[in-house]
Amino acid sequence: MQFSPKEILKKYWGFDDFRSSQVAIIDDALQGKDVLALLPTGGGKSICFQVPGLASGKLTVVISPLIALMEDQVRNLKSRNIRAVAISSALTPRDNERLIQNASVGAYDFMYVSPERIQTSFFQEKFRHMPIGLLVIDEAHCISEWGHDFRPAYRNIRVLRELRPEVAIMALTATATSEVIQDIEEQLQLRHSSLHLSSFHRKNLRYEVIHTPNKLASVLAYCNGKEHLCGIVYCSTRKAVKDLLKVFLSNKISASIYHGGMSAEERSTSLAKWMRGEVAVMIATNAFGMGIDKPNVRYVLHFDFPESLEAYVQEAGRGGRDGLPSRAIAFVEGNEKLLFHERTEHKFPALNLVKETFILLLNELRIAIGSGKNETYDIDLMAFAKTHDIPYIVLFNLLKILELSEELILDESTHHPAQIRINLQGLDLYNVQIAHPTTFPLLQLISRATSEDTSTKVNVNLELWARHLRSTLEDLEGQLDFLVRQGIIEYQPYSKLPKITFLKERRPDHHLQLSFESCEKRKQTYIKKSQAVLAYLESEQCRTKSILAYFNETSEDCGECDVCFRTKIESDQLETFILEALALPLSYTELCERVPIHKEDLKMLLRNMQLTQKIQLIEGKFYV
Repeated sequence: MQFSPKEILKKYWGFDDFRSSQVAIIDDALQGKDVLALLPTGGGKSICFQVPGLASGKLTVVISPLIALMEDQVRNLKSRNIRAVAISSALTPRDNERLIQNASVGAYDFMYVSPERIQTSFFQEKFRHMPIGLLVIDEAHCISEWGHDFRPAYRNIRVLRELRPEVAIMALTATATSEVIQDIEEQLQLRHSSLHLSSFHRKNLRYEVIHTPNKLASVLAYCNGKEHLCGIVYCSTRKAVKDLLKVFLSNKISASIYHGGMSAEERSTSLAKWMRGEVAVMIATNAFGMGIDKPNVRYVLHFDFPESLEAYVQEAGRGGRDGLPSRAIAFVEGNEKLLFHERTEHKFPALNLVKETFILLLNELRIAIGSGKNETYDIDLMAFAKTHDIPYIVLFNLLKILELSEELILDESTHHPAQIRINLQGLDLYNVQIAHPTTFPLLQLISRATSEDTSTKVNVNLELWARHLRSTLEDLEGQLDFLVRQGIIEYQPYSKLPKITFLKERRPDHHLQLSFESCEKRKQTYIKKSQAVLAYLESEQCRTKSILAYFNETSEDCGECDVCFRTKIESDQLETFILEALALPLSYTELCERVPIHKEDLKMLLRNMQLTQKIQLIEGKFYV
């Protein structure tokens, strides 16, 4: 039975109707057109391809850059009884090949795949014969070197168009300049594509930049007393996230944290608390955001400003998705020009240092010439950096250059759970249990854990299993090792180290070639984006107008941002504003966050209000 798009939306998502921005995109996809859609953060991108994908009755292949995002999407679809699977470097080559084979015979409605996986000859051969209705490129800006999150593997997606030119392509992104849009169309070889551009203008989102001598005090002052509101604070590093949490908790401000170094379980627990409103603030790196949709976020604060306006608009755009007023505030302390200059120097180390470090890494992992391709290794990056006297930030950026040069893939996660897959079923498994009765309780646990999907490894918590079996962890691992040696299971132990997957076999050291021109082009693009960021932070033009101009949109002054507020409000209105703010006593720092005028102007106004006895200062707090 064929369902209409609205019936599919109601059946699987429970919504009665689409958003206005989704309707035309879905209509074009159902007509088999190539589509390029620019939908701001929170615009409901997934529905745009998931509904037409189900309507086609065929397989939808989705290329996505982040393993965590793919896994979240697959879990979400499975929870709606939609058949979905993810193909990525998180699985073994054998597991991936098995799933790809299943997809080629119609076992799934959706197959998510990382751009690196599509380059294998096995995938491409199977892709020729898959019953595909739609090819989706999510986060399509990653295809462009002009984009803020370039992934070189995205450049190879065009081979799928060449293999199956009859399959329609839908490319989706939340942020893209006109240069990036043109690059996406050319790289994907889109044919007379239907272009859907949504405005970046969010009328309910108030942009502000606060220059402060103490960012930490300013962020605390803003969040203090706002336990009833939901907010996000973005930091650039995991260390800053952890440090900020300590300060928040010591000041009795409830908060959770989210960063790439946490385990999937830790991230899920932290997110759930924030989503349920058990904590008011989520302190996070840029790992937090994709696929997360909470409508009532009233403020998004940036303790550290991201490296591009594209990234800022995406992160700030997570506020106010319910259409109600929300604030996006960037806190600036000190000389941002110097900070961005230092970032540039760290981000683009000399190519000879990149090459030398890569050779050290290959030697450390004992990878012989002619081997290493598609092999994954645990690596203690902190220890490696210390041993070879390389600053950690420099090492990280060296690896990113090698990633951009398609030499390797870096998985920064420091929590990789133990994984198990059982190789036997039915009578074969029964015979093993009879032959080795001491393994019976463990095999029962494994069978239950893998019963829903025997084609891939599943994550397991060995400590819980050991308690359940009334065994020690050492004895349990011994049993698992025995079952592996017997070929009964496949087992991958828990690891808390980052992983590196090499995409090419090791060549003789003098054959390693890195393109100076390509690296220089990326550096110049980065500098250009940094200059746009600095211009925004230092601008005396309407913030909304500045952001829209960057994306080639025009608008009137918003009348709401800090710049507009300063220019439109009169002195007597400011006094009234301050008196209203002092319904509760506030310190000078707290007033700075509530009154968007220059600090020297505020000091003078407060001094005059004290002299005229409209307010008084007692023990560091202003009172009416």
